[in-house]
Amino acid sequence: MRIWASACLLLCLPASASAAGLFSAVHPTLACGDDAILRTLSDRTISTQQSPAWRRTLMRQGDCHNVTPDIRWEKIANRNGLPLMRRVPPVPGLPPLYFMTGEIAPIAPGPTVAVASEDRTPPRTPIAPPAPVAPMADTPTGPQHTEAEDSPPATPPVIVQPAETPRPTDIFFMTRGFQKLGSLILTLMLVCGTGWVMVLVLRATWRMARRRKAINICVELAQRHSPMLGRWYQNAHDTRPGSASHTSWGTYLDRFAHGTILPTLTRHGYNTLWPDIHKTVYGHITAMAARTANKPPATAIPPSTYHQDMNQAEYAAFCSQWIEKAGWEIHPPVATGLGSVIQCNRNNLKMLVHCWMDRKPVHDDVILQGIKEKTDCKASVGAIVSNAPYTQEALMLGKKHRIFLLHHEDIFKFVSGIEVPDVA
Repeated sequence: MRIWASACLLLCLPASASAAGLFSAVHPTLACGDDAILRTLSDRTISTQQSPAWRRTLMRQGDCHNVTPDIRWEKIANRNGLPLMRRVPPVPGLPPLYFMTGEIAPIAPGPTVAVASEDRTPPRTPIAPPAPVAPMADTPTGPQHTEAEDSPPATPPVIVQPAETPRPTDIFFMTRGFQKLGSLILTLMLVCGTGWVMVLVLRATWRMARRRKAINICVELAQRHSPMLGRWYQNAHDTRPGSASHTSWGTYLDRFAHGTILPTLTRHGYNTLWPDIHKTVYGHITAMAARTANKPPATAIPPSTYHQDMNQAEYAAFCSQWIEKAGWEIHPPVATGLGSVIQCNRNNLKMLVHCWMDRKPVHDDVILQGIKEKTDCKASVGAIVSNAPYTQEALMLGKKHRIFLLHHEDIFKFVSGIEVPDVA
């Protein structure tokens, strides 16, 4: 018996507990899904100044409903000072609504007490029929109960509220990050590829410009020494009987390259390009030497008269004649890689004069050649004679190594002893 009493008590507890959280409207009122619109419609000062059409429009926008006291509600929240209520049982299509604070009140008695009070309500006095009619005897005089009322209430349907999909918090999804990252990677790849191609193009252009500059330097040196190269070419290709040359043209080219071209390229910083340009340079030198060798000899000019069309041998003979007139014993001029060398002696004083004829200013390569020849011959006095002016680098180099840089008009005065240094 105690077990059944406990079971009944447990069954009654949920019903009374659920009834404690139920509310109903105090009187027919208005409830809306938007709290701001509910406040506006409940303000009589604003409502009296507007038209009925305006009120209907606001009710439609705020999803407002007319609520009667017989509907039960459950409080789910309190937002902005207004209670948010949900209907019990839920009705499909009816969202939670806001009520004004004074328009809703909790239901005091539970469902069991309500049933008892309904039972204690005095029954309605039946209305007597006007006449005792037999067929009307079967008409019930009390409250009528239908089969639908006797059947247990149907289980209310479960309303699945459409839940808001939570917005992602990952920055990649919020800003379409993967798409932007892919675009960024593609852009970086294009920029890097374009930059690499531009670097390759600029590097190739720079190397081509350096090669062209180095070739021009070599061709200019070959033009300076064209008479010597022409003689070498003629000696290497001389096929007359009894004058067979024992030195090939390739040997002459290598001698000129190692003695003249490579030192000049090294001073200008182009020596690393020589393996790439030596074939082209050799072709230019060979063509130039062949043209010089096949050129008919010019009309001989007396050595005592200077002329700008002199070749290197004639210029050396012209200078040696003035040295000899000054009282020096001379040896015949010897052609070298750069100009001609005249060895002179006077009173056991040895002097070496390097003759160089050119239309352009004399560079330091000619000075270095004169210094080398003076050192090899162990001469006491060294001088370089030219028809052209000297560059600043050549002047500084000659002053450093005590090489006298002269013009051919000053050679007689110099060797006559006016400017001969004291070598005793």
